[in-house]
Amino acid sequence: MERVLADRYRLVRLLGQGGMGEVWEGRDEVLGRAVAVKVISVLAGGGSAADEARARFLREARITAALQHPHIVTVHDLGTATTAEGSTPFLVMELLRGEGLEAAVRRGPVGGADAARWGGQICEALAEAHAAGVMHRDIKPANLFVETSGRVKVLDFGIARAADPAAADGRLTRTGLLVGTAAYMAPEQARGHPEQASDLYAVGCVLFELRTGRLPFTAPDALGFLTAHLNDAPPAPSSVAPDVSPAWDRLILRLLAKDPRARYGSAGELADALRELDGPPAAAAPVPSPRPGGASTAPAPEAAPTVASTRRDTPAEAGRPALSRRGLLLGGAGFAVVATVGVAAGVHLTGAPGHDPFAWSHDLGSDRGGYDQPLRSGERCFVPAHDSAVVQAVSLTDGRRLWRRDLDLAWPLHGRSQAAVTDGGDTVVVLTERPAGDLVPMLHVLDGATGRTRWELESYDKDDYTLHVLDRAGLVLFGSDDPNQQHVTAFEARTGEERWSRTVSGPGPVTAIGDLALVGSTALDGTTGKKLWEQPRLHPYGDRHEGPTAPRRTGDDVLFHEQGANDRVDLVLRAVRTGREKWRLPLSAIRTVPGSDTLHQTPPAAPLSGTTLLLPRLPGERGGPTAVDVRTGREKWTFDGAAGSPDGGPDPVSTPDGFVLPTADGVVCLGAEDGTERWRSKGGEDLGIDSAGDYTVIHHSHTANLFQRVRTVRVLRARDGHVLWQGDFEATIRKSAPLAAGRTLAFLDPQETLRGIRLTG
Repeated sequence: MERVLADRYRLVRLLGQGGMGEVWEGRDEVLGRAVAVKVISVLAGGGSAADEARARFLREARITAALQHPHIVTVHDLGTATTAEGSTPFLVMELLRGEGLEAAVRRGPVGGADAARWGGQICEALAEAHAAGVMHRDIKPANLFVETSGRVKVLDFGIARAADPAAADGRLTRTGLLVGTAAYMAPEQARGHPEQASDLYAVGCVLFELRTGRLPFTAPDALGFLTAHLNDAPPAPSSVAPDVSPAWDRLILRLLAKDPRARYGSAGELADALRELDGPPAAAAPVPSPRPGGASTAPAPEAAPTVASTRRDTPAEAGRPALSRRGLLLGGAGFAVVATVGVAAGVHLTGAPGHDPFAWSHDLGSDRGGYDQPLRSGERCFVPAHDSAVVQAVSLTDGRRLWRRDLDLAWPLHGRSQAAVTDGGDTVVVLTERPAGDLVPMLHVLDGATGRTRWELESYDKDDYTLHVLDRAGLVLFGSDDPNQQHVTAFEARTGEERWSRTVSGPGPVTAIGDLALVGSTALDGTTGKKLWEQPRLHPYGDRHEGPTAPRRTGDDVLFHEQGANDRVDLVLRAVRTGREKWRLPLSAIRTVPGSDTLHQTPPAAPLSGTTLLLPRLPGERGGPTAVDVRTGREKWTFDGAAGSPDGGPDPVSTPDGFVLPTADGVVCLGAEDGTERWRSKGGEDLGIDSAGDYTVIHHSHTANLFQRVRTVRVLRARDGHVLWQGDFEATIRKSAPLAAGRTLAFLDPQETLRGIRLTG
């Protein structure tokens, strides 16, 4: 459905997303022209705080909209629209054609003539802004755009703040607000005192990156960048790229001086110095459009961490001691907020327990889409992309990328990867499809240590194929999902040798459980393919093609969800070899969708810890979460605390010998065997609970300041609730469920960065 803002601007196509919001190609229906519309979703919402934030933004946007310069993107209009997120500001800008400067950076070092010409144009734009009392505060390649003519435009003055207090309404300013990107941030800006020379420092970082192909400092996270900018001497560009001339060394190192007074006196002076470098400027080389007829106003989301922090007024710059990473966390500011760009996800680390934010960070760098839940095996994880058939292997101990395979194909189901790991991580199995007149399923089996192909299989059957592994048997199941019958073939994971093949009548998917292959409602011996038993009531949830909900192996038995009597779903334990029912307990009521005879909802969780299974509260059956012995189905204990799992709250999770349940004010951990309380921990709004090995992760939201809804994340030792790590995030930085490997906890964030936390204590 098309959206029209202010009854005038029709949003046609999403061009990009960043830390502040979305950029759309739009059409001005009044003037009949193409425009770019930036919807500032970070300022959406209601209440006085959100109103004040929008008023500040709109005031400063009007100031910057008055900037008219060939190298500054033109702002045509601004206003406020009502969206699903609430009242949201938007900017209407000229629609640019070309590419972001970061695309040039990704291709490698840029020649001196191009760098000098582009740098001079950036400085001309800054000179115009500085003369009007406006600083940019976030100069970086992602905010610089090279048109097809070769001319540079500076973007995103919308986040700038008037440098001259007279240029802004004092009632709408806030002392100490810091916005910028850590990888390009001047020392004084990192301390909360940006000035016009801070923009020149950022230009120095951009020029260093253009000439050498890398930033002047490297760091695993935003705090590392800030520490380096505050304390470390930058290398000479020629020490990184030998073809850089001494004149370029002098200019860039002068811009990267810690003392702003040692830099160039103005943007205009720097522009003049750049014109003198490398002789007369070369003719502007056309920049290809990203696609035929393509248009863009916003490059891909930025790669460097962005900072948005508040701090108390601090002394003058002179005589400051060097600040360490720990000093940034625990020093005079009381706290620092570090954000990664893209969706405004960031971390605000507290003083206790005082660890650095991340032990390591690894940017997966997908150009064609994000990544799905990582697959852990031992101290390695394998991360499949969700829009293209790309798999990366990363060491969980230090974040090193072990290998990356781009099969240059597509997943058989758009937006969902099909990959699995077996043999203790020695074998990675990937299912793709290859265009060949019709879509052709391709099975790839990769060496887990190197990513090299061990064997491949191509099938010309047009059925939608699914992939599963029988880990106990060391087999790969390659099966169709035909509405009338399924054909399943089992292959040796290491060699590709066919072990067995079988066709089963009736609908239903293929599911692998240890060494049991469940095909529709028929159970097969995974080693031989022999039929063991059949149970037609294994599909109570949704479409029968979605399969039984998470069957689990427990010894010689398997737990199933099955349709029970009286419009309910039962949890049933059956013997693997015979299908004999050992016990049956009600799990939840069936709620059908009008016009449908099936249930379309996520089933309630029934976590398993050791031999204890925790069943959720069920009105009329169980007054609270109830633990049963999974071997017999007999009740062990019932949780009668102040609150069990509230409606809409998170599901309980299991720990190695207990369960963590939500309560009215946080979470409680109960022993699996006897239900005794082990520890409690406070929570908040939007409570979430995750379990990873010996650790429990708790996250909840609260309001931190005018701009931010902060999400606190705590990592606790599961056995006693001791806090091992804590951080606050501007948004939910977790994208994946956490992975535990020894003393490391890792997760994949929305910026496609795999992050590792080192746990101590």
